[in-house]
Amino acid sequence: MEEKIRQELYEKLEQELTSYKQELSTLTIKEIIDKSYETTVKEDIIYLFSPQSKQFNLDEIKALKNEKNSLETLYQGWMDFDSNINQIFEDSVRDTVSDLADEYRKQQSKKKDKER
Repeated sequence: MEEKIRQELYEKLEQELTSYKQELSTLTIKEIIDKSYETTVKEDIIYLFSPQSKQFNLDEIKALKNEKNSLETLYQGWMDFDSNINQIFEDSVRDTVSDLADEYRKQQSKKKDKER
């Protein structure tokens, strides 16, 4: 029974995403681009509720399933969340740039060794 409820919620979220995307098709290209962040977040949210996931207990699944527009509720919760996502981005970018700089220095060192 629990697996069935989880599956039903997942299908409900997917249907809400499908409806959202159908609404996007009526917008201008600029409006669609402006909503690309929302689309990405909603797609990522659904992943958290795959039927195999046990991240949320059954009462939480049932409560969310009873929401009129569960996906929109979750998205708005994300938008209202008081966290600094820029710090996460900055840390990720810093790590990537640092790795690239290390590789660049190695290449430059090899180049100098060949020139000797």
